[in-house]
Amino acid sequence: MSGASSRWGVSASHWRIDRIMSPLVRGTNHWQTRDAWCLLALLGASIFAFWDGWSEILLQGLRRSDNSYIFLVPPVAVYLAWLRRPRFQFIRRRPSLTGLATVALAVALRWYGRESDTLIAVEFAAVLGLIACFVTMAGTIVLREYLAVACVLCFLVPIPGEMRQAIAAPLQSLAVGMTQEILDLASVPSERQGNVLVIAGKPILVAEACDGLRMVLALALTVFAYVFSVPLRNRARLVLLLASPVIALICNVIRLVPTGLAYAYASASAAESCHEIAGWLMLPLAIYMLICMVRFMRWLDLPVYTWRFLQA
Repeated sequence: MSGASSRWGVSASHWRIDRIMSPLVRGTNHWQTRDAWCLLALLGASIFAFWDGWSEILLQGLRRSDNSYIFLVPPVAVYLAWLRRPRFQFIRRRPSLTGLATVALAVALRWYGRESDTLIAVEFAAVLGLIACFVTMAGTIVLREYLAVACVLCFLVPIPGEMRQAIAAPLQSLAVGMTQEILDLASVPSERQGNVLVIAGKPILVAEACDGLRMVLALALTVFAYVFSVPLRNRARLVLLLASPVIALICNVIRLVPTGLAYAYASASAAESCHEIAGWLMLPLAIYMLICMVRFMRWLDLPVYTWRFLQA
């Protein structure tokens, strides 16, 4: 009798443990096809409800070359989400009222933006409404596991004009000054007039042609994508993110030197081609500079990665 009760006791204990731990051990999240369709319906409803914000974001990206980096945001967001796909097993379908509160905040932000004619509030409300759809379906855990993706989506919001000028003006001044110094070292006669370089008697609006802000934002997005696609420690990520303005400035100067020479000594079409090609080459150059920084920190034997690689 005692043996039978022992067997029954062990079975009951195992049943209780299995009932509690099965969602964690089996990794089930109870997502079904109808849940995916429900999420898609919420996303569609959010885009429709905040269409004024999304249309403004699209127009800003198409009308202003400074905001063309916006079209890089969706591929980067998808890329970071794809890298984090194993985390989906920890996200269960768990409808949350936090999502509804986030929607209410987005609606209030949109109302304030429309009443005060603040476009950035309307645009950010559209992005916030999109994030609220995921929070509504899965709770706040989706923000913890996919925080990098949510932060990338914030790059969709264009920077206002006053803030743009406050950032672009010092960048242009530094870039033009450093470009002139490099040209002087290369024995290329040049003269600076504000943010204009005069090379071979030709005034060149190099600062406007290579507006530092567009370069900074595109490179900041590139740095963010690299930093959060590699298993780095948080301190190492912070160092690389803080170094992104310096990297952008160096890349902009490297781009300005051949662009200025092309505008001074080559045809207009050749100068435009040089300008475009140099702009695209700056993105891989920035990634290479980040890799060099990581290697330098490892050479100093600083803890960079979340684990230490074995070296021969």
